[in-house]
Amino acid sequence: MEMGERQAIYQVSTLQALARGNYYGSTDMETLLTHGDTGLGTFHAVGGELIVIDGHAYRVLGDGSAVEAATSDTTPFATVTWLREQVPVRLKRQPSIEALKDILTEQVRELGINDVYIVRIDGHFRHAHTRTVPRQTPPYRAMTDVLDDQPVFRFNQREGVLVGFRTPQHMQGINVAGYHEHFITDDRKGGGHLLDYQLDSGVLTFGEIHKLMIDLPADSAFLQADLHPDNLDAAIRAVEN
Repeated sequence: MEMGERQAIYQVSTLQALARGNYYGSTDMETLLTHGDTGLGTFHAVGGELIVIDGHAYRVLGDGSAVEAATSDTTPFATVTWLREQVPVRLKRQPSIEALKDILTEQVRELGINDVYIVRIDGHFRHAHTRTVPRQTPPYRAMTDVLDDQPVFRFNQREGVLVGFRTPQHMQGINVAGYHEHFITDDRKGGGHLLDYQLDSGVLTFGEIHKLMIDLPADSAFLQADLHPDNLDAAIRAVEN
């Protein structure tokens, strides 16, 4: 595989479409994993959180447990890339999610604020506060309505892995501007979409990515969807936070 290709992000659909209730899976896991070994997303009917790590795709279920996804499982929204080899950065205890993001943001400012960045942290988490989204049935409601029923979970004093992306503000709607992160335990048995966390120690892998490929769904639900950007920023931030 050419280095240029390895530095690309492959994305299924847009977060704007997901926020509006387009939950129809359009790409299966077998195909997704040909485009990257690290990433995140969700599944058809938002039936669980997706985390891709070390070339494997995992589904976090409604009870917070995780299982390896079937190759035939599909996703309506996912973002993956190849995690490039680089010198890891060792992190000491970070008292809050804001303190850790300050470290990441400092690196972003040095490298360039308008690129996308992949983040992976392997470490000991004092706590990781996660959520999943209950599986939906048609007619699908907008994500802001679905999240009223979201189950949340707390993992305390656990070894695990954070995988996420930092997306620039000018790409809001394509993805979520800022940080979007998922978590999975070291035994790959639990996790979810990260709402809050505190890191005791860890190893950071942080990479700048210059190329984005978006695979838009071809189904009528997406092609006919109302994706007008009214209140888009507020809707997406409600979905992610």
